[in-house]
Amino acid sequence: MKKIFNMRVGLWTLGALVSIIAFNNCGEGFVVGQFTGSSTGGSVLFSRAPGESCEDALLNVYKNTYHPFLSQTCNACHVPGGGGNGNFAVSDAATSYSSFASKGMALINSQSTGNHRPPTTGAHNQARIDEISGFWSAAQTGYTTCLSEAGGGGGAPAGSFVVKSTGKAVAANLATTFVRMEWDLETQSNGKVPLVAGIEIRRAVVANVTQGYEFRNPTLRLKNAAAGSYSARALNVYINDQLQSNITTYSTIDTTITATTDVNLAAGFANALAVVTPATTDTIILEYQSLKSTSGAPNPGGTPAPTPTPAATPTATPTPTPIGAVTYASLVANGGIFANSCNSCHRAGNAAGGLDLTNYTAARNAAQNIKTRVNNANNPMPTGGLLPQAQRDRISAWVDQGAPQ
Repeated sequence: MKKIFNMRVGLWTLGALVSIIAFNNCGEGFVVGQFTGSSTGGSVLFSRAPGESCEDALLNVYKNTYHPFLSQTCNACHVPGGGGNGNFAVSDAATSYSSFASKGMALINSQSTGNHRPPTTGAHNQARIDEISGFWSAAQTGYTTCLSEAGGGGGAPAGSFVVKSTGKAVAANLATTFVRMEWDLETQSNGKVPLVAGIEIRRAVVANVTQGYEFRNPTLRLKNAAAGSYSARALNVYINDQLQSNITTYSTIDTTITATTDVNLAAGFANALAVVTPATTDTIILEYQSLKSTSGAPNPGGTPAPTPTPAATPTATPTPTPIGAVTYASLVANGGIFANSCNSCHRAGNAAGGLDLTNYTAARNAAQNIKTRVNNANNPMPTGGLLPQAQRDRISAWVDQGAPQ
């Protein structure tokens, strides 16, 4: 089974990169539990609403899978100023996703379940990671399908083409030095796109053990100046005709090609590492989810390409509406959040975990822990799942206001 992860581009060797990249998952410990649905009103399944872009539909899945996991367990380090490598633990899902995509799902998974920061990380997280990564992998497939629906409102602009190259064999003597592979997309797209695609590849070796293939610097160039200009979006990589769906780094590509010299589509982006057992029969395929003329150069059939549509970008998570004063009395009263959702377990004579929420002093002393637990999607209180966002916001406001009586 092939596993993919993405790594930061740098001046170091791959071995050095492996040794210094820090996940720094140093938030509160978490407990494996069945993930039953949404934490933000969306879905763990990829579904595009009318008028919604493919990118926003994918972001909605991220909001309900990896984002709550990361924002609750990694926010001591992986936020601006926190010292961690990447800001994927920030509260804004769109900002978090950008950092997550640069790391890649497989790296996040391996650090979460490995010996990175015990006891927070480790094998006890495997079931949780398996659950959310399953949803995320399915969402990647949905996203790819969404982009391929050219002209159907699926995210790829009308008049664009999904172009998949033929397989090209990896050099039999491929070593640890990057070499370039190229494809003539015009001959492989029935003349639709007069472009030449390329990518650099090398054998990835860590601690003298071959791990698979590492990719960097995907490029495109016009075959001739008369071709005008073309936009390119979302690159997929295949090995032996198998889509490497966990390589997310190049899914954000959105570049216009105007020259007959190579244009680097991912300058400064992370490299992508496919962890496989190399074979002499391995072939590489590149697939672009949208290639489209942006200069009015005729497409096949002589029809001018439509005016290019700017790529949709994920919408930032809205800022919550400010909440007024919240008192303990309002939370514990009949109909209050504590009364309805907590006191069946946390009351005098049945104080689960030693916490009696009908006692103000006990509730005040545990206020910070209460706030943390009700907002922790991985180890929530109540244990059946997260409370509605509005209720969690009221509890958080009470704690932030000093837990007034």
